[in-house]
Amino acid sequence: MAAKKTKASEKKSLCISINLLPQEYRKKQKDFTWVTDRRIIWPTVALLVGIVCIFMVNSFISESINNLQNEVTRVKEEVERERPLLTKIDDLEQKQGVINTKINALKSIQVSKKRWVVLFENISSVLPPNMWLVSLTQNGDSNLEMKGMTFDFSEVAEYMVKLEKQASIESVSLVTIATTKVDGEEAYNFTIKVVLKKDLGAEG
Repeated sequence: MAAKKTKASEKKSLCISINLLPQEYRKKQKDFTWVTDRRIIWPTVALLVGIVCIFMVNSFISESINNLQNEVTRVKEEVERERPLLTKIDDLEQKQGVINTKINALKSIQVSKKRWVVLFENISSVLPPNMWLVSLTQNGDSNLEMKGMTFDFSEVAEYMVKLEKQASIESVSLVTIATTKVDGEEAYNFTIKVVLKKDLGAEG
C-alpha cells in the first residue's frame, strides 16, 4: 500500500502544469528570493549598523555639547555672583595705590625736612661772628650756592674749612669774592658752592 502511494507521488511530481489562461488573466507569482540573497543581506546589515553608529555618535556629541553649555552657564552665573566682590577688590586696590602714593610722598617730605634741618644746623653752627649769609640757592638735588658778606677776609677761608667738616656737606669751593662797602666800612661779598651728601636725611 505504501509502495503504491510512493509511486503515485512520484508520478505526480513528474507532472507538468501548464497555465492555458490568457496572459492578462494569469495570476502573477511574487518572487521573494532576493530577501535571502547575500548580496542584499550584508549591505543592508552594514547600512543599518552604520545608521545606528551615526545616531549614537550624534547623540554623544549632542549630549557633550549640552553638558558644556550647561557648564558655561554655571560658570557665568558664578562669575556674576562674584562680580560685586571683584568690583570691591578693584576699588580696594585703587585705594591702596592712592594710599601708597601718599605714604611715599610723606616719607619724601619727612626725609626732605630732616635734610634741611640738618643742613641749616650745620651751616649756622660754624658761621663766624663777623659773617652773615645773604641767600641760599639750591641747584639740583645736591648743589647749593651760598652768598654772604664779611668784614674779615680770613673768615671766608675759615668758614669753608669748617663747612667741609660738617656731616651734611661733601665738598666746598669758592666761586667769587669781591670787596664792597657796608655803612662806609670795607667788607667782602662772596659766593660759595656747596655739594651736599646724597644720603643726607635718609638715615633713621
